[in-house]
Amino acid sequence: MILNDYLIFVIGIFATFFTLWSTVPQIRKSLRTRKTDDVSKWLIISLIAGLSLWVLYGALKEDMIITGANSIGVSLNTFLLILKLKYTKTNKELCKGMDEFYRLTS
Repeated sequence: MILNDYLIFVIGIFATFFTLWSTVPQIRKSLRTRKTDDVSKWLIISLIAGLSLWVLYGALKEDMIITGANSIGVSLNTFLLILKLKYTKTNKELCKGMDEFYRLTS
């Protein structure tokens, strides 16, 4: 029984590592290139929603591993969403247009 619990724990650690690590390369690329047009905001939003539900599930089950790991995932994906909104070309063009509008109407 102890070996099984240990094996389950190790599987959980590996699952957590790979799940969290999967977002890091995209964050690094977004910070380096300042381009996020190829990243789907709906994918990120779906991940945040799903991970948030895992946080809730972990909290209800009083499982700190599930809660903690998925909280980090929510944080990473929220940061990626912020980068997406900041660096997407259409958002920049919209902001430039709004700045020009405000300049002309002031």
